[in-house]
Amino acid sequence: MPSPKVLLVGWDAADWKIIHPMIQRGQMPALSGLIDRGVMADMETLQPVLSPMLWNSIATGKTADEHGILGFTEVDPANGRVRPVTSTSRRVKALWNVLSQEGLRSNVVSWFGGHPAEPIRGTCVSDAYARAFPPAGDTWPTMPGSIWPDRLNEVLSDLRIHPREIDASIIRTFIERAPEIDQSQPNLLHTLTKVLAECFTTHAAATYLMEHEPWDLMAVYYIGIDHFSHAFMNYHPPREDWVPVEHFEMYKDVVTGGYRLMDLFLARLLFLAGPDTTVLVLSDHGFHSDHLRPAQIPDIPAGPATQHRPLGIFTLAGAGIRRDERIYGVNLLDVAPTVLSLFGLPAGEDMPGRVLAEAFENSPDPARIPSWELVEGDSGMHPVGFAMPPSDAERLLQQFIDLGYIDEPKDDIEAAAAECERERKWNLARVYTGGMRYAEALPLLEEIHAQAPERGDYGLALAEAQRRIGLYEEATHSVESAIANHRDTPAAHMILGNIAFEQGRLQEALRELLIAEQADPRLPDLHVSIGFAYLRLRRWNDALRAFSKALEIDPHSASAWHGQAITQLRLGAWEESAASALQSVGIHHGAPRAHFTLGMALLRLGRRERAIQAFETCLTLRPPLRAAHRVLAGIHPDAARAAAHLRKAREFTRDREAQMRRMETLRQEARHRAIDRQEIRESAKAEQAQEETGPALDFTIVSGLPRSGTSLMMQMLAAAGLHLQTDGARVSDPDNPEGYYEWEAVKRVGRRPEILREAAGKVIKVVAPLLGQLPARHTYRVIYMDRPIDEVVKSQRKMIRNRGNRASEDPETMRRLLGNFRDSTLRMLERQKHFHALIVDYPDLVRDPGPWLDRIAAFLNGAVDPGAMASAIRPDLYRNRAIQKV
Repeated sequence: MPSPKVLLVGWDAADWKIIHPMIQRGQMPALSGLIDRGVMADMETLQPVLSPMLWNSIATGKTADEHGILGFTEVDPANGRVRPVTSTSRRVKALWNVLSQEGLRSNVVSWFGGHPAEPIRGTCVSDAYARAFPPAGDTWPTMPGSIWPDRLNEVLSDLRIHPREIDASIIRTFIERAPEIDQSQPNLLHTLTKVLAECFTTHAAATYLMEHEPWDLMAVYYIGIDHFSHAFMNYHPPREDWVPVEHFEMYKDVVTGGYRLMDLFLARLLFLAGPDTTVLVLSDHGFHSDHLRPAQIPDIPAGPATQHRPLGIFTLAGAGIRRDERIYGVNLLDVAPTVLSLFGLPAGEDMPGRVLAEAFENSPDPARIPSWELVEGDSGMHPVGFAMPPSDAERLLQQFIDLGYIDEPKDDIEAAAAECERERKWNLARVYTGGMRYAEALPLLEEIHAQAPERGDYGLALAEAQRRIGLYEEATHSVESAIANHRDTPAAHMILGNIAFEQGRLQEALRELLIAEQADPRLPDLHVSIGFAYLRLRRWNDALRAFSKALEIDPHSASAWHGQAITQLRLGAWEESAASALQSVGIHHGAPRAHFTLGMALLRLGRRERAIQAFETCLTLRPPLRAAHRVLAGIHPDAARAAAHLRKAREFTRDREAQMRRMETLRQEARHRAIDRQEIRESAKAEQAQEETGPALDFTIVSGLPRSGTSLMMQMLAAAGLHLQTDGARVSDPDNPEGYYEWEAVKRVGRRPEILREAAGKVIKVVAPLLGQLPARHTYRVIYMDRPIDEVVKSQRKMIRNRGNRASEDPETMRRLLGNFRDSTLRMLERQKHFHALIVDYPDLVRDPGPWLDRIAAFLNGAVDPGAMASAIRPDLYRNRAIQKV
């Protein structure tokens, strides 16, 4: 039986295309030995190929729509700011949570999205532990929440490696000619030292815990290969024409050096684990290392993910595991059920993956429970409401910015949050389309495309979803709109070709696909589409050439192998057809049509039992094929089962009719949504036109930094009888016992300037960061509340504490940032002609209000009574003074 002790090692972006040649050269002995005594496989990833989503799917056995991690960032519900995804973002239990409930101990190190560390049974070191390096010479406290339990804080903090500790001898093992690099200019050595420091730090923590803490599961994640690859894969042999020779010669060994380092780490882990431990080494995806490397990275969020390849690595070895065998059809959703089976625990029925029974000498018990989410007990997950401090989020966020996965957040907090939410919906839509759930993806794609029509990837994804559910006219319009917006890409013509193909306009389909081929002949999926067009035209040899060309470009294209298998079946080459179909299902096990083609080829070869197995496998997948039931009804040796298949084939016809009715309903709903969106667009255009042609207005504005006395000024003007534009959404509290007097809608003035007209004739509170978004065609009398920066910082920090949060920056940093912002705002008010400003000294106003009340009244053209304003001033509410007077 397999050992109840399991070592799970994650190598982000590791790829067999790099590993196999290195093993042959004897450069990865630890992994080679593991393969010799276990099983190996390509591991199919999920869409989108983004690491935080994938590693949480590996740990939970669930897709991202279930576990809740939808990219690198999310919006913090407490403050509306963008933050990295966290362990509190995950909605379901990971392996270590399940094991904690079952009384087993786990050591988890650096798992992606694992900060703050979870209080599991065992130890947890978050992915923040090894990151967020300070500048040389600065102190380096461990980020709070990085280590559980707290008793390990001191010892693990001392094990960290700073980039400045990576000496020249280590660097030269990766870049032999490193001394020749001009250090006065930005270069890749800084990237290399940061990646190495993070890898060494992670490894130090993992090995310490293996030696000093008891464990049943040891799970350690290394991000190094992914980072090495993003920074240096362009220089990996063979050299591409677009890579300068001098750069290639300088950096060509870095990627293989990174793999060799991971193998050295693995050797140490295997030694510490001992021979009785079951070991898994895997990656979430691969990385293009050959002619498929993109020469340019798209200028979109997560653009570097285009370098990822959809096949990762999988290796499993230990007692009870088959030796020196290759297995097929492994998906990363299979990892969690398989690990649970190693501990003798059942997978949940809500885990779509399977236990990899073919890897075991004796198949494990296939029994499942409904869901581990329904099992009670202390799982070590964070309690509801637990939150990461904003300052920690800012430091983690910088890591993703440095890597290019996300852009620097906009200064406009609301705009940054909206963009973050849009990307999360985009990722969720791709989760749905990756699972063939186009009807669920469609509303999301419609929404984000309407928000950002300039994003060509949104538009083409919308067109593809529309095509998949039969909205051919709408799909064509979406593609043509993308082309009109300078998105005349091969992908656009592929979709047009596929639309024509599905409508039976085969010659037109072929014409569009060949246009795409002329634009870029290196796209394997394009040649697959061309091949299927030739198949429908019964041009078998042309089809075979198209599929062969796709496989020349990418030998791991499951759809190309499947197309070739169908073509060979048509040509009577049954043995070759079966071999091609086996290749297809080995790469992508979840494709029912490929299993059906395999069954047909085997049936032609007279291998009925194996054919039956292929057809039955086809029926376990989604969507099942009616044709498989019909074939099994005719060939199954068991008469009762043959009759059952015939009955199911007839039921399938009824189900198909019901499905067609559902699809028609979906199409009608989509068309109604399109009509509604058009009406909204026309209404927005009308409002914009009104704003542009309507009369210019004069507004009274109260502004200033948060906590500078703006609420007091609004109270004074209200007491004097002026009408205020407020919505009452933000109620009074101990920080502002007299109320805030805010109007939430003004935050949208940058995108909807016409909204100001709702406040015509009223006083509006507009915080200083929004002043620059006010449309310049109007004029503004601005009463700007000016308060000493020290007092503002002190008041803001107290307000943050009162809300149970922690200040995001130290006081000195905030004084500098707010001081600079105040100065730039005052310069803007002075220079821009549409502003007329009165700068009110808040402390002086409270201390000696008389002169200020007269100035304010004069500024407002005598429209207010100074005496009435005075009644609102309460010196007892002037708190957090910089200097307390006796």
